[in-house]
Amino acid sequence: MSNPPDHAIRWPRFCRHCGQPLPPGRPRFCIECGGDVTPHDLPLPAATMPAPAIAPPSTPASRRSAPTVRLGNAGVEQSVIGGTVRLPTSGAVPPGLWVLDEPPGADVVLAIYAPLRAVVGGWSGLVGKGWTLDGSEDRPDGRAIFRFSAEIEWFPARGCGAGLRLRVRIGAESRGKEGRERRGFRYMAHHDSPMTLLAAQWYAPDGLPMPMQPVPQIQIMAPPRVPRISDYDEQVVTMVASEAQIWASKSQVAGLYRLASASIQSGMSNPMQAQTPGGRGIILLPVGRLENQLRGIIPQSIIGFGPGDRFRVRMERPYSCDLAAWNRQLKKIRVEAQDLGMPMESEPVAEWWLDRNGYDGLILTKAQSRYAAERAVIAFRRSQIVRITA
Repeated sequence: MSNPPDHAIRWPRFCRHCGQPLPPGRPRFCIECGGDVTPHDLPLPAATMPAPAIAPPSTPASRRSAPTVRLGNAGVEQSVIGGTVRLPTSGAVPPGLWVLDEPPGADVVLAIYAPLRAVVGGWSGLVGKGWTLDGSEDRPDGRAIFRFSAEIEWFPARGCGAGLRLRVRIGAESRGKEGRERRGFRYMAHHDSPMTLLAAQWYAPDGLPMPMQPVPQIQIMAPPRVPRISDYDEQVVTMVASEAQIWASKSQVAGLYRLASASIQSGMSNPMQAQTPGGRGIILLPVGRLENQLRGIIPQSIIGFGPGDRFRVRMERPYSCDLAAWNRQLKKIRVEAQDLGMPMESEPVAEWWLDRNGYDGLILTKAQSRYAAERAVIAFRRSQIVRITA
């Protein structure tokens, strides 16, 4: 059965989720609530977006309703959180990736990244970390609206775009109790109004403004958030020793492991995620032969661990280096992210870089100073480890 012609499709005038009027043209999501408003009978495009390098076997536990796109500077879908563009597009150009000699014109869509940190259910912005507080307005209902702004710069690849740089100021709002101070805000893409573009102007390489240079369309993006541990609805599976050994036969991380103290969750069946040098992860330390034998004969109350605290780990493409070298590598990674307009902190930028390069785990050697062990293994998902029964 053939699809109806594009001109015969009735595009909605109002959002079917919140009822707000939609802009003219052919909108694909509501700028007010972020809901998908694409007609159900719209034909599928001829070309689909490329699949990620490593397709996760399960779906993240929580799904954001914010529109997402896949840009060339990350391997995960990224959230559109505002700007002058009402349609999410994968054709947006992030900072550092414009490779033409001339600067982008008014018909080009640029992507800029707000200085945000991922939190559960959204992102947060903090005064002093990219944001300033522009004041507040008390409302009759006893609540106040706080207004924040951030200065961001879009730039082309080195030697391209005639050396021009686009300086952008964006705004965000947050509600709070009247008379209280706010040092930051929490932003939820499916709940709060989209961030707005307050000002944008081109500047020449010598720093002089160019008010006559046309300003492109702009998407405001949240920094890439790589799904890890608690983003997936996964449980640690228990296996007998022989099954676990077969399960981990293709792993690059051989042997038995125990949880580091940071990943031990008292009274819970699942290991707890912890902040590690590689971002969110589960930290495991090798179990030596003597320690493994002691676990089988000495009561748990004496040795402190029971037979059920042994694990097998399956990683097929881990990144491995010593702890000091990784700390040096992190500095280079942050520079690489900044060259793409993403001034992220150490943990999020580590997750972005490891995911972008297709690594499914991190092995740190010479890790005595941090973990009191020669080697530490950091898993990114609970499905990568199994607990061994006695």
